[in-house]
Amino acid sequence: MLSHSAHLYLLGITSLIISVNCNQFFYNSLDSTLNPDVIIRNCTIGTPCSDSINATSVHYYAVQYSFTPSTTVRVTTDMKYNITQNAPILVVVRQVLGIISWTLPYAFSNGMIYSSVARILCLHNEINRTHPHTSTIFIEISTSNTNLIDYSILLENVTEYSLQADVKTQFMVSPSKPVYYNYKFPPEIDSVFIEIQSKDDLCTSVSVQSFYCPVYDVNEIGIRQGHYQTMSRSASFNVYSDEFINRNDVLVVFSVKPTDADCLYYKESAMIQPAGVIDVQRMKNITVTIHSTSYYNYLLITIALTVVLFIIIYVIAFTIMCKNIDIYDKLGPDNLPLLKQQTERELTEHRPSDQQNETSESEENVTGSNGHQLERQITNVDVIEISNRGFVTVNDLCIKDYDYLQQQFRIYPHTMLSIAIFYSLPVIQLVLQYQLNIDAIGNEDICYFNFLCTRQLFNLTAFNNIFSNIGYCALGLLFFIIVYRRDKAYGRFLSNYPEIGKEYGIPQHFGLFYAMAIGLLMEGIMSACYHVCPSRQNFQFDTSFMFIIAVLSIIKIYQRRHPDINPRSASAFSFLAIIIFINVIGVYFDKLWFWITYCIIHIVTCITFTGKIYYMGRLKLSLRVHIHLYRLVKTNGFFSRPRYLNRMGILIPGNFINIAFALYGAIAQPESFPNHLLFVFLGNLALYLCYYIVMKKIHHEHFTLFSVAILVLSLCFWASSLVFFYNEVKSYEIQPALSRTLNQRCILLQTYDAHDVWHILSSFGLFFSFLSILTIDDGIRKKPRREIAAF
Repeated sequence: MLSHSAHLYLLGITSLIISVNCNQFFYNSLDSTLNPDVIIRNCTIGTPCSDSINATSVHYYAVQYSFTPSTTVRVTTDMKYNITQNAPILVVVRQVLGIISWTLPYAFSNGMIYSSVARILCLHNEINRTHPHTSTIFIEISTSNTNLIDYSILLENVTEYSLQADVKTQFMVSPSKPVYYNYKFPPEIDSVFIEIQSKDDLCTSVSVQSFYCPVYDVNEIGIRQGHYQTMSRSASFNVYSDEFINRNDVLVVFSVKPTDADCLYYKESAMIQPAGVIDVQRMKNITVTIHSTSYYNYLLITIALTVVLFIIIYVIAFTIMCKNIDIYDKLGPDNLPLLKQQTERELTEHRPSDQQNETSESEENVTGSNGHQLERQITNVDVIEISNRGFVTVNDLCIKDYDYLQQQFRIYPHTMLSIAIFYSLPVIQLVLQYQLNIDAIGNEDICYFNFLCTRQLFNLTAFNNIFSNIGYCALGLLFFIIVYRRDKAYGRFLSNYPEIGKEYGIPQHFGLFYAMAIGLLMEGIMSACYHVCPSRQNFQFDTSFMFIIAVLSIIKIYQRRHPDINPRSASAFSFLAIIIFINVIGVYFDKLWFWITYCIIHIVTCITFTGKIYYMGRLKLSLRVHIHLYRLVKTNGFFSRPRYLNRMGILIPGNFINIAFALYGAIAQPESFPNHLLFVFLGNLALYLCYYIVMKKIHHEHFTLFSVAILVLSLCFWASSLVFFYNEVKSYEIQPALSRTLNQRCILLQTYDAHDVWHILSSFGLFFSFLSILTIDDGIRKKPRREIAAF
């Protein structure tokens, strides 16, 4: 038997031999991985080449093909994917002047995996791109996987590689197999319109790039090159040759996104959960057409015709004003039947010296222009008694000094002008920066245009949408001139017949009208700014002055019958500032908590203004306003007969309508809070104007033929404009890709779309609405003020 030491010796020798063999095996394996065998494989274009590979070898292919300037080559690679594989195949394709690579399987950032990848090789990687010749493509296949992986390669000539004008090109595209086409500008054409359509809803990236290598056709990278859009069913581009490095060559690149998250409604996007799914069938059928553009001349003609239209409007307006003197220039003692036998002095003697039904000064004590102070301190629970005619008259609410009130109302246009200047300047700067960003980075998902009807001029993408707002500016200025003419005529009337002015008709104050005119002009400017880059965030620019116009119009209608009871300019614009602030919050935080909060604020505000209007200014707005309102109601009796029935007739339905608005917002949560809020204000304005007209008829007040004609015109323009307003051509409330499915072609002179027509018609609607408010009481200018009802 061997000794114990011999046993140990043999064990040591055996261990050493095993260790050496293991190390040798390890180093051999490592050496085969780090220094794999290079195997040259043969392959011909048009024939699939299949093989298997692992980490011990690298396969090289040299494929010759006949190059022509009108064709290129597509390389398609496939593999048999096993989920247990932990290392991909690396495919490297070399051309004479460039290289491109990808992995098999191809994995997207959301975990979706494709075992088949196809790429079109860049034509500009050839040395000689103008003449046919024989060229060679080198393909390297490698992997770090120790297991054998089956793969195949297929090279194909792509003959339909170039797009032709007015020729439809149809093809299929998928996430792992992007497609691009070349378009070459003819010498005589410097701009084209690219229209892309699809019948399915698969989300796709489309970009227009300068033709140079490498081509950015990978989804995560390609969409950030040139001009790009996200597409569902429709996309379109206006392409100008001077925008690109190669001025006469561009590429149109298509790549389907791995998911449809960017093409769903916002509330649906949250339901998408990325998953590592293999080879999901996402083949999209696309049709692309290139049209040579000829709209530039139509754009210039349309601009000229639009300017001529408003010039004609001005000529008609000035002709009417020059041939017909203002109604207050015609008004005098000879026109008033009750004054035929009275002189100004007699009127003074017969004017009542005591007025028991006086309004309180809800803002401050009144100081007249002559320096004396009218001190009328009224308690919170005082009410205005009804006259023996059964209603409160304008004369009961016309106690304050006219000149003082005139000065107070003159503050409105000055405040309005200051707000307009300081609001518009940063807005103009911001939207112009948006335009520069679009041109610089090419992301056309930032702005919600009607891409089927964008007409570029002065580097503004949609100049037609901007220019169509000229109506607001032109008619706002015209209304300012008309108000100025009426203001001067009324001033002359008061100078000539001061006592008649105190006894007849409604006292006229024009400060609010001037502010409304400035608001209409600014609506044109701000709407134009919004249309430089329409978006959810910029929509407040389009609506801000609409809020102001609506509120000023309501105040003006109320002021006609309540000359002494009106908010000061600072109070009115402070209220508007709060509204616009809430509007901004609603743009960014339109969640359930916001809608509930807004609903409560809306209802509380309605109750507050109900008390203010019902008690005709006796309810002071303060932190204790609801306590004062409770005391007023308690003093007059909770279940007593309403003191002012005509006011109750408008306030009850008005409150029901506003509560319905508030509850609808909290329950339905509309996509656009600014639109909802704007409808609330415009709805209240329309309700109040209708109430005003109905009350005039109830009290048998006369309408002039001119005021009726203006009112009918305003209704006609509003009715026709709303038809175009509800014909949506885009919507910022949904994803950009979905908004493009609403895009429509131009409907007027190949320049204006439905929204542009809305701009023009609604500008006339606002203008004639303002004229209606200005002239609605012209028929009672000869009626004694003590007989005119306040409603």
